Parts: sequence; structure tokens; C-alpha cells
Amino acid sequence: MTLSGAPETGDSLVYQFQVSQLGRTPSSSVVQVEIQLANAGVAAELGLPEGSRVVSRHQRRFIDAKPWSLQTSFYPMELALKGAGDLLIASNIEQGAVQYLADTLGLRQVAYRDWVTVRAPDNTEASFFDLPADGRVAVYEVFRTAFEQTGAPIRVTVTVFPTDRNQFIFENGPVPTHQGQPSAED
Repeated sequence: MTLSGAPETGDSLVYQFQVSQLGRTPSSSVVQVEIQLANAGVAAELGLPEGSRVVSRHQRRFIDAKPWSLQTSFYPMELALKGAGDLLIASNIEQGAVQYLADTLGLRQVAYRDWVTVRAPDNTEASFFDLPADGRVAVYEVFRTAFEQTGAPIRVTVTVFPTDRNQFIFENGPVPTHQGQPSAED
């Protein structure tokens, strides 16, 4: 999976496209939406005080019906209150959240920062990914903070991937396609 790409492209649409390009079938659960109080990490990334209300949008993602990742995006509640009310609806945003925020609020995602960590899975993750309970198969946790044209953060997406079925390629700029890249099955 290539994590990098054009910053204005939405993560879910990129995921679906990339998986389909590999001749595989992407799918995901129904979106779960909650209003939560931002923990210290999410609040810091969004430039909000800890405990601020945020919209949480969570999905379980699959490739060829096999559990592949868990993804949760956090948006400042202020965006929904300013007119981006579809963030509060438990369904996919057809054009993707990035384009939706551009269309409804004029917020154009122009950049993002990925922070990747590796850790043992929690019980929920081990169960979903069918990992050994002893933690010997770790998970990647990718924190992506997206920024709009003024430099303000507009979204934090936390995606968890099991290390036994994922590898990442980071690209920046017009990198030519390399035919020798490992496939998602390697």
C-alpha cells in the first residue's frame, strides 16, 4: 500500500483505487460516527484543548474479505457546526471527506503528515485481525494529520494495520512506477 500521494486526495478513495489496481477487492464496514472528547494526542494534532468535542468516523476495512485495517478519522466539531453536517451521518461521504470539506466549507487539504509507530495490538485489534493473543504479531499505527490551505489541521486519521499482511511504500513527488515493487501478497 502506498501511503503517500496527492494531499488533496481522500484516504478512502485512494485505498479503494490502490487495492482495485492490484486486482483485489476492497470493502469496508458501515461507518460508525460518534461525538467524542478529544484525548491529549488527537487534541494536540488538531490544535484543540484536550477534551474538546470531535467527530469520530470509524471503519473496518477488508481486502478480499480478509480484515486489513481499522481506521478512525477525527474532525473538530466546529466543522460540522459550520455546515459540514454530513460528517455526523453514519454513511460514506460519496465524494470523500476531503472533497466534501472543500465543497461545503472551502477547506482544501493541501498537505498531511504521517507518523508511523509499531506496537503490540490491543484485545480488539487482535480479535479483529485474528492475531495471536500473546502480541508476537505487532501492528502499525499510522497517524495522519491533514492540513488546509492556511496551515490549520482539519483532520487526524488513525489507521491500524497488522504487520503480518502489510508493507508500505512512501513516495513524494513524481516518482515513476517501478515494476519490481513487491506486491501486497509478498
